[in-house]
Amino acid sequence: MTMPVAARTTPAFLAALLVAAAAPLAAQVGHAPDRSPFHDLTTRQTFTLSAGLFGGNEANAGVGWRSGTLFAGRLDTRLGGPFDIYVSVGTVGSSRFRINTTLDSATRKTGPVSRTLVLADLGLILNLTGAKTWHGLAPYVGFGVGEVLPTKTEADVGGYNAGTNFSLIPILGTRWFVTHTLAVRVEVRDYFFRYEWPLRYFDPLDTNNNPITPPVLSLGLKDKQWTHNFTLSVGLAYGFNF
Repeated sequence: MTMPVAARTTPAFLAALLVAAAAPLAAQVGHAPDRSPFHDLTTRQTFTLSAGLFGGNEANAGVGWRSGTLFAGRLDTRLGGPFDIYVSVGTVGSSRFRINTTLDSATRKTGPVSRTLVLADLGLILNLTGAKTWHGLAPYVGFGVGEVLPTKTEADVGGYNAGTNFSLIPILGTRWFVTHTLAVRVEVRDYFFRYEWPLRYFDPLDTNNNPITPPVLSLGLKDKQWTHNFTLSVGLAYGFNF
């Protein structure tokens, strides 16, 4: 499968952030310990409870998952050096429209209907200041993979199936430490996943098998579409050693 341009540019995006991190890393040299802006992270595990907004994306057909409130729990473990591994599970109160391809364009779209999504993913985090904070901040970039799945799958008339989507997840965030063990975490993610459109979206027929115009999607569009679903969350992170 050929990845879209946005997916291929993710490594370049992360590389640029690494270059930006070089200056604060170099600044660790030359400061007296009691006056340095850098302080060691003293815990190896972090548990975070967060809330935020899942951006959603209705996609070309208008039936994709829409924006909704996100609640999530997450566990990070330091692997060594600047790297952490994380696992995260969350829920989103989302919604979507349905399309009945046997009806004309004025009446075929109904909804939205509310649905709960489960977001489950794991990935790797690169802490840009290593195992230290800089003026209380610990910025990071990361990349995860996971699933976006509704608690109830369903198939619309016409063949579209609202089910599980495999996701690629670039991450940018920071922790702001208020004590040695408590921090506020602010994070931006992009749940990047694909929809697949059924043939009836391009060639809808009524109940008598007569063509309906216009179609849901024009014939010039592809039957697969990758979508960005940007998500912002804020949480409370607690560090500990296990």
